Amino acid sequence: MPVPTKQSDITSGTARGVQRIGCVGYLNAKPLIEGLEGLSDPVVRLDVPSALVSDLERGEVDIALCPVIDYYRSKQPLVVVPVGCIASDGATQTVRLFSKTPIDSIVRVHADRDSHTSVGLLCVLLDELYGLRPEVVGFDARGRAGDGTLDSPETMLLIGDKVVNDAPSAEAYPYQLDLGEAWKGLTGLPFVFAVWMAKRDTLLGDLPGRLDRQREKNAQEIEAIADRHAAAHGWEIRQARNYLGRVLSYRVGDEHLEAIERFAGYTAGLGLIEDAKPLELWRAGS
Repeated sequence: MPVPTKQSDITSGTARGVQRIGCVGYLNAKPLIEGLEGLSDPVVRLDVPSALVSDLERGEVDIALCPVIDYYRSKQPLVVVPVGCIASDGATQTVRLFSKTPIDSIVRVHADRDSHTSVGLLCVLLDELYGLRPEVVGFDARGRAGDGTLDSPETMLLIGDKVVNDAPSAEAYPYQLDLGEAWKGLTGLPFVFAVWMAKRDTLLGDLPGRLDRQREKNAQEIEAIADRHAAAHGWEIRQARNYLGRVLSYRVGDEHLEAIERFAGYTAGLGLIEDAKPLELWRAGS
């Protein structure tokens, strides 16, 4: 059953000083931050997904696009700011398990250290679909060999642009699983990889509204955004247009909040988080 969602009593105020946004540098985040990068206020700081919650906790950013599992793991109270997310309603193309052995016989997975949520999702899917709880070993996926040689792990989870522009071959890794597609088959829900978050006591002012308006504006310009950034991230333009415009979604709806809560229930059952606490949503107020 989904965990009840509650509204935070935190209201909007006037944020002091320059507003700071933490975000990933992958192609998939461009529809959320295009038009804001390079400005003096707000300032956009790019980092890998796994580092963003630490940036937020240390006060280095005011709001960050954090992996959803970090909402439950953070030692500081966070609120979800539901003005944008990175989600897929089926196959992701960029969050994939690659294995040299059949998936139902996996005993160890080398997992890309760039992501927390994807590792949690993998553990959920392997347990629910295959009855497996393999050892998970973190590794630097950017330094791996991609040709299936001894320098490459037998089974590995990769995320991000590297899955498209440096994907292992089907010959080297004949057993593959797209995690978004597997989650959709298991639950019938989209999967939310990351959502905007802030510390509970942070005064965000109009920053959430500004992010929401930018997301809406960018939704009308997806093809242009894909065309501008595809090459720099190693994508073909047609691939990038399809990925940003059809594979991913960025608006937070009720089904996305339900998916986060369902994921929390699964991960709590596996001991990956301590408690599937209710989602606390930031809201504007006076």
